[in-house]
Amino acid sequence: MYRRIIALLCLPGSLHAFAGEEHTEQSRQNLKNYGLSHCILAPFKEQSALEKDIGLSAGAYSFMGKGLHTVVQNEDTLQVVHDPYKETENYVLAAYDQTSSASQHSNRKVVFYACLEVYNSHAFDSFIRTQDAYISE
Repeated sequence: MYRRIIALLCLPGSLHAFAGEEHTEQSRQNLKNYGLSHCILAPFKEQSALEKDIGLSAGAYSFMGKGLHTVVQNEDTLQVVHDPYKETENYVLAAYDQTSSASQHSNRKVVFYACLEVYNSHAFDSFIRTQDAYISE
């Protein structure tokens, strides 16, 4: 009987820890999706329905959308001290530039392929984890 009581007393803490892990994973996934959206958008300069749709997707994963990371500002000057979204944009664009994705059908870089290479890389996962300190509760 005492084991059941102890197990029940420990359960809320376990559920809270699980909820915290789930929130962290969702936050990371949202930031990765934000990065993927910007990776795909950056090389295309012309306006199109696809560009507009991907732009809306990027907005949905941003701080003003479903983003779960906090942009840190100086309280007095309101100057941005750290922006996980801008850092992610910078990361994916630099990684995109370093990614080779030539096609036998084109001499140009295949944007979606290169962006998926960045998105699925261990390096991008590691970068995303560096932004964990900015996950909002």
